[in-house]
Amino acid sequence: MKLDVYLFDKKCGELYSTSNNGVVFEYTKEYCEEQNNIPLSISLPIEKKTFTQKECIPYFFGLLPEGEIKQQIANELHISETSTLKLLEALGGECAGTVSLFNSEEKYIIPKSEYEFNDENYQLISNKEIADKILNCTKTPILFSDKEYRLSLAGAQQKIALANFNGSWYIPKNGAPSTHIIKPSRKDYTDIGINEYFSMSIAKEFLRDVPKCNILNLKNDTDSFDVFCIERYDRQIINKNESIKIKRIHQEDFCQALGIMSTNKYQNDGGPGIAQIINLIKNKSSQPVVDVQKTIEYFIFNFLIGNCDAHGKNYSLLWNNGIKLAPAYDIVSTVVYENLSRNLSMKIGGHYEIDKISKSHFIDTFEKCGINRRIINKTFEKFYSKIQNINNVFSNTPIAQKYNLLLEKIIIQINKFIQEP
Repeated sequence: MKLDVYLFDKKCGELYSTSNNGVVFEYTKEYCEEQNNIPLSISLPIEKKTFTQKECIPYFFGLLPEGEIKQQIANELHISETSTLKLLEALGGECAGTVSLFNSEEKYIIPKSEYEFNDENYQLISNKEIADKILNCTKTPILFSDKEYRLSLAGAQQKIALANFNGSWYIPKNGAPSTHIIKPSRKDYTDIGINEYFSMSIAKEFLRDVPKCNILNLKNDTDSFDVFCIERYDRQIINKNESIKIKRIHQEDFCQALGIMSTNKYQNDGGPGIAQIINLIKNKSSQPVVDVQKTIEYFIFNFLIGNCDAHGKNYSLLWNNGIKLAPAYDIVSTVVYENLSRNLSMKIGGHYEIDKISKSHFIDTFEKCGINRRIINKTFEKFYSKIQNINNVFSNTPIAQKYNLLLEKIIIQINKFIQEP
């Protein structure tokens, strides 16, 4: 099997299986010779060579959903969940960033650099229909509920990508991009979407770049429930002369950028650590000083909120007029769930256990990355000053009142931060 790989509206290469060497990738001669093209990934620089399976699969594998969702989709397709090419063929129309993949032996619609909001590209969907899709996801994964809508979103959680214009929801068609991601709650953690909403809303008080998010109440004939909804930071909406156009922005997570399989996203499984992420930013970012400071704040905030699942796939880079750190995302206070691990995804000062880590461990870790301790101290001081305002973030909003016990647990975790030596 051979897949044509597109970035924006350009065919950049081909991903195909070989009889002896597994899956390999090659950029096209034209893409290599054309000026100002960007690579798929830092780990796959534009070169006229054949990238081996070891070199290319971490990037492409990282586009796919993980865990039970991936297995459900594979079962629906009657293929092995290890069949990366077949999964990408089925799901690769709408991935993170600007990449799209198509079976080279079949007819397909070539992607555009931008899409206009019209009936050809977007189909109206009611809140009731969204609710029905989500409630049906135990039978059919949401990502695969419309076979014409070839959607792949990395991660282990159910989600649906839709577009929102003027307050109404739409299913993208003909390769058009989505603008929002909706995440229903999980059966095992029924309030995790609310947790993410609280955590991301609090993050806006501490961090510079946090996407807009909200809680959407969905109803059908029998049920009413809340879901987490977030704007996609890898999409750009342009209002031009009474028309609306949508563009994709290329992105990759740090596992992809470092050529690490998403199955190894945790540091103790071979995934990225703080030093690897900071070194990559120093060497590749178009604004390294700004992005190193943002990264420091991301790491400290995830510790503050008690997010032990901030692994290498939950930090990303955007390719948009240079390479920049992406906004913060997938922030959840995992420590409020007693049965979840209290080990961080990345080691700080030689420790994974969140309860053993203090400010001095951050200073030790960042100093080894060449960062002056004054910068770390100033960041901690800024965070200390902002903690006092946390109770005002939600100011008795209906959602805070409805889920007040969960919010209290998160605030208790944050207040522990002040007590750190």
